[in-house]
Amino acid sequence: MAKVKGPLFSLSASGQIAKTLVFGDWKGIDIVRKYVIPANPNTAAQQTQRGYFGAAVDEWHTDGFSAIDVAAWNLYALAQKVAASGFNMCTKLKVDAKVLAENWVKLVVCLVTLITNAGCTVDISVASDQTGILYVGTSKTSMFTQFAGVFDAINFKYTFTVTGLNPLTKYYFYIANTAASEHARTGIYTFTTIA
Repeated sequence: MAKVKGPLFSLSASGQIAKTLVFGDWKGIDIVRKYVIPANPNTAAQQTQRGYFGAAVDEWHTDGFSAIDVAAWNLYALAQKVAASGFNMCTKLKVDAKVLAENWVKLVVCLVTLITNAGCTVDISVASDQTGILYVGTSKTSMFTQFAGVFDAINFKYTFTVTGLNPLTKYYFYIANTAASEHARTGIYTFTTIA
């Protein structure tokens, strides 16, 4: 692919010429590339992968993410330093779990309550106990302090009691299922301790 200025002696061009070159726009840049007919074989492995991806996309819409959960996934994508959204990162992780033949147990509707100068309480809905761990830190790229969750089998949620924090400090955290053959996590949430 070549970047061009004034393609075909004009201000812009799009389309193909004699099935040899294709002119177009890519992320706002005029480009020219070789004309190719894309292959789309339907091997069993590709159909399986497409099935994983389709299921992950459907689950994004039906898992019951709150607006706070979606914002957390977007912050997770931002922390990865890739051009992706929270939707992209969540579906990628779900597809990765399927490829590894691991279960994805959704973690949704995160609530941070009882914020003090040294900690808080975090609740998140989960269908079954998968040994949830909350990881917290002062940077969205390094959260190493761990807190084990207490599973409530009546309300189907984890409760984490986060302690030992500093006053007036912004903290980032995520939650992951750590049981064997489980592969699920949340985006990155934030809260600030009080004075």
